[in-house]
Amino acid sequence: MFETGDAQSEAYIVRCGHLKSYRVHRDGEEQILGMLGPGDVLGFDALTGRPASYSVVALEIASLERIPLGRDGIGEGDSAGYMNVVEGMYRELQRFSRLLYMDRHPAERRLAEFLLDFSREEGERGRSRIDLMLPFNRRDLACFLGLAPETLSRTFSRFQEQGILSVDNREIHILEYEALLLTAGEQPDSVPS
Repeated sequence: MFETGDAQSEAYIVRCGHLKSYRVHRDGEEQILGMLGPGDVLGFDALTGRPASYSVVALEIASLERIPLGRDGIGEGDSAGYMNVVEGMYRELQRFSRLLYMDRHPAERRLAEFLLDFSREEGERGRSRIDLMLPFNRRDLACFLGLAPETLSRTFSRFQEQGILSVDNREIHILEYEALLLTAGEQPDSVPS
């Protein structure tokens, strides 16, 4: 989609598919900033006229809708475009605050929080909150959660042994939503059927 340093003149809203945003540090290590899906907005650097501060790549076939940025600002009188950007900025701030907070927790809680967030996002898109298809590989997920791939694999195995999840590659079936909520430190008040 675009790379760090590319000129940015437009923002986009993801209509379908999944993408990842990331930075590559000087030592070559990749830091995944976010997993983007339908409804997410990317290209915020275009609002400031600065080059892209991160890279974005599609993880599967994706469709994006351009949000026009004119001299008058977002959407040039298009209130829907403006609201898409504001909503996208809000979601991005939430995502980054979760990332900062996540670093303090053990692997089990990080994975549980991620799966619950992904489950809720899928539910908002009209999809199953119980049967999930991860759009990215385990290496990317481990990087996003700040875990070694081996640690992520052991954590998935523990969740399977505890009867919380059934895992088949990228297919995740949440067997015990309440247990996942408790592992994430949340109250089990809204367990989907």
